[in-house]
Amino acid sequence: MLLDEGTIGALERARDAHHVVLTGPAGCGKSAVLASFEGFTAVDDGHAITEAEADRVLASGEPLVIAHRLWPDNRALARLVGSLPGTVARVPLGPLSPSQVRTFAAGVLGEEPSRDLVARLYERTGGTPAFVLAELSADPRAAFARHFEELPATARDLLLAGALGAPFDLGLLASVLAIDLPTVSESVESLRSAGLLKVDGSPLSVAADAIIALTPADVRADLLRKLAVAQAARAQPVSHYVLSLLDLGVADADLAEVFTAAGREVVTGDPALAARLFEVTGATTDLARAHALSGDLDGALEAVHAAADADALLVAATVLTLRGQVGRGAELLQHTDDAVARGFAVTGLLGAGHLDRARSALAARAPQPTGSLSDSLGHRLADIVVASVTGPPMAAVSAAVATAGVNQAGPRAAVHPDSPVALAALICLHAGELATARTLLSRSVLGDDGLGLQADRHRLLLATTEMLAGDLDAAELDPAHREPREDLFATALALGTTRRAGDLRALGEAWEPAQQALVVHPVDLYTLIPLTEIVVAAARIGQFRRVETHLSEAWALLDRLDNPPLWTTLPRWNAFHAALLTGDHDAADEHLAVLTHSAATLPFASALADAGRCWTLAGRNEVDAAEVEAAARELRAHGLRGDAARLAGHAAMHTTDRKAMAQLLDTARQFQGQGQDRVNAASLSDREQEVAALVRDGLTYREVGDTLFISAKTVEHHVTRIRRKLGARNRRELERTLADVDLPATT
Repeated sequence: MLLDEGTIGALERARDAHHVVLTGPAGCGKSAVLASFEGFTAVDDGHAITEAEADRVLASGEPLVIAHRLWPDNRALARLVGSLPGTVARVPLGPLSPSQVRTFAAGVLGEEPSRDLVARLYERTGGTPAFVLAELSADPRAAFARHFEELPATARDLLLAGALGAPFDLGLLASVLAIDLPTVSESVESLRSAGLLKVDGSPLSVAADAIIALTPADVRADLLRKLAVAQAARAQPVSHYVLSLLDLGVADADLAEVFTAAGREVVTGDPALAARLFEVTGATTDLARAHALSGDLDGALEAVHAAADADALLVAATVLTLRGQVGRGAELLQHTDDAVARGFAVTGLLGAGHLDRARSALAARAPQPTGSLSDSLGHRLADIVVASVTGPPMAAVSAAVATAGVNQAGPRAAVHPDSPVALAALICLHAGELATARTLLSRSVLGDDGLGLQADRHRLLLATTEMLAGDLDAAELDPAHREPREDLFATALALGTTRRAGDLRALGEAWEPAQQALVVHPVDLYTLIPLTEIVVAAARIGQFRRVETHLSEAWALLDRLDNPPLWTTLPRWNAFHAALLTGDHDAADEHLAVLTHSAATLPFASALADAGRCWTLAGRNEVDAAEVEAAARELRAHGLRGDAARLAGHAAMHTTDRKAMAQLLDTARQFQGQGQDRVNAASLSDREQEVAALVRDGLTYREVGDTLFISAKTVEHHVTRIRRKLGARNRRELERTLADVDLPATT
């Protein structure tokens, strides 16, 4: 026997006693220890002794060694032990430790077991020697069957229920097994005495596997059915039972509600499995959502083909939007009473350039709901997107970011044409607020964990943000099969990063997939960034004529929306560069004029207009180094580090002033370096890093001072030095820069 030192010592001392009592669950080696006592009369299985047997043993007057389980509570045994004359030594026996399991297994196998095998044996058996021996046998389940022979029928049923996933809830088990609570309690004690339960009441793995294998399928199915129905009535998880029923071929119509509940439980993590469950129940909209989340958009459309409720129409509109038909998707939704659907109808109509129809849909909607958060968000999204077209741009940015913050951890199982985070990020990108877009999208990508219909969209938008910022390594994404909307972003991303890297050969290779994606996807408001990225690349490789029609459609769409500055600025900036590449100076001047016109209402447009003028003048060899550097810093302040570096480099190549050339090249190198790597905080002292981290997180000088136990004036001095070291001219530019500095986390 393998015993620990404490037990060995206790047994040695026990040999000097008049009588010895060994206790422990089944299988822990009581009988083997019992046989090692010489000069004692052995009484095994004392928990089963009768009154007559106890009298006979007691009358013999011989030294006794008695082995018994702690249950059942046997009065005859208690009387026998209580009547023994002289000293009585009690020695508890228990399971083996992991190291003892290793030694025991080595003795059985005749070789040293692997670490993984030892860990598996200990986890499955709890270290009970008899169970380890069964697990190492040629047929573990058959070898384990003998441990069930003495169990009452109710205990076996209880063990089976636990093996099938029932929680250790005595009330539930009593209800499902149709027995009273005292019987349940007795059955639990019987199983504990047999060593078959863990501390938390769940069966040992070896016992669970054996009882399932030894129980007929129809008996298991009946118990699973009862467990599933009982747990569904309690609003508890049921997917485990339903999946087991599916494995047994049970999918009855009377279990429809249970299967529906199970499908909703698993739809986020395994939508394809959820679709299987919903097919059993005939839950049309749930089935359509599951198909959409699993990537089967054809299946989703088929499921809602004949349905007309708002949820079904949302699924259909989502599929159409993902396939580039944002306007058609909106038309499906504009006459519903559902707030979320009506909100996406408005965003879709605007996306297709139908401003008047969007306003009409907005005006015709129900008053602001006070019910669910989803309904409120539907209203809010519609208001924000309309405001981004018709109102002050920066007000729309603030509202979009606030709404996305509320819905940052939105339901992964939602099937909507877009997400609040994606729309807010697009608005931020068009407004030149790249740092804010990065923050929103980074949090969403982390929260998505790759799940949900919009997860890939969030990744693509984050990569697009990094590309615009000049961080080409961070902009790389793995290739994948995508629907037209996401494919347009992905191919434009590949084209844009390749162009910025200056690899003409790779640019040519990336061109055809991007051009095909552009052909497949009609022009809409929310894809102007990838469209104009493709336009610039086309101009770079002499393919501009193949995208002229698409660009004209983009300008026509923006014309129908009255050329909103927020949505017009970035596309015009890209088109300005395409015009320079094709030598169309009239077009370049036109784009620059639009940027200048928008400058009064959008700071980003002002920065791009200044940069565009410097670019144009530099092309004529008219370079004012100070103006160029100021314009480049403004681009950098908006996050366009790559463009800032290119502007400074372009101007440096067109000036005859060597000093100005050196200064501009140094500026270009500075911004280019920042475009590839995060700004290093090593230039800041420890205290400055602490202050910078708190300022980055939005604290006021007074709040920073309170946190660090310094005065607000001292904080202001620190911030002045931080700005000087990082080259930021004001608080706003500093906050943008700090988003890219490796700083300690604040708590």
